[in-house]
Amino acid sequence: MDLRHRIPDFFVNRRNTLIQIIFTTIFAYAFILIYRPFNSRSWFDINTGKFAFGVGIVVVLGMLVVIISRVIMSQIRKVRTITIAGYAIMIGIEVLAMTGFYMMIQKVFLKDTRFWFEVYYTAILNATLILLIPYLISLLYFAWYDKKQKLDSLLIEKHTVPESRFIHFDDENGDTKLSIQLNDLLYIEASENYVTIHYLDHTQHGRLLLRNSMKRMEEQLTGFPVVRCHRSYMVNLNRIRLVKKTKAGMIVELSATVPVRLPVSETYKTNFTETLRS
Repeated sequence: MDLRHRIPDFFVNRRNTLIQIIFTTIFAYAFILIYRPFNSRSWFDINTGKFAFGVGIVVVLGMLVVIISRVIMSQIRKVRTITIAGYAIMIGIEVLAMTGFYMMIQKVFLKDTRFWFEVYYTAILNATLILLIPYLISLLYFAWYDKKQKLDSLLIEKHTVPESRFIHFDDENGDTKLSIQLNDLLYIEASENYVTIHYLDHTQHGRLLLRNSMKRMEEQLTGFPVVRCHRSYMVNLNRIRLVKKTKAGMIVELSATVPVRLPVSETYKTNFTETLRS
């Protein structure tokens, strides 16, 4: 597995992140009540109900660490791609931050008399269990659900005759600015807050500048054979004449009136080649 590959969007989108945080909070609460890590049975000399309430407060405060981490991650996603390695590092930071949080509770508030190293070892072991178990479960579920949705879409597409093969391009306000036949689309180019639609207008190379993001373009073109090959480019697979590897990297050549060459970056190469072969 290439750790430089982009993390799938369904792992880090807002909906799934919220589900993951809620699931992790519930898991952590049940984990502390049942497993009693960190010697939590000695935290409070109170009855079970009050103990459960106290644990709930501790868990919510602990989950604030995760929420802050995910807010930071969402801001990073706006300016750069989150790789598998980057995602793993963020989770590692969450575990270490959670460890520090529980160590502070154990040593400062609960007056644990053990050596710091012993408390740290116990804390990092249990913080890892509290976070990584629900993370692994939720990520497996997200991956399964994404595959299921794609399979359902393929089955629906297979049994549905499309009314037309027109592609409609909307701006950021949802207004349709261009509608063309699929085979007339060449590629889409991103530039800051704008995208340029490159297409064939009879025998001419047509261009249309739209105020929109590449991410929204990907969402709008779901179901069409238009794939991201670079941070700045999406290409119509039906227009690819050849794909070849050069010293500068992989490139694609399009079938058009004027020769068009587009780069394939390392970030998108795996997904691009897999889609091309399917």
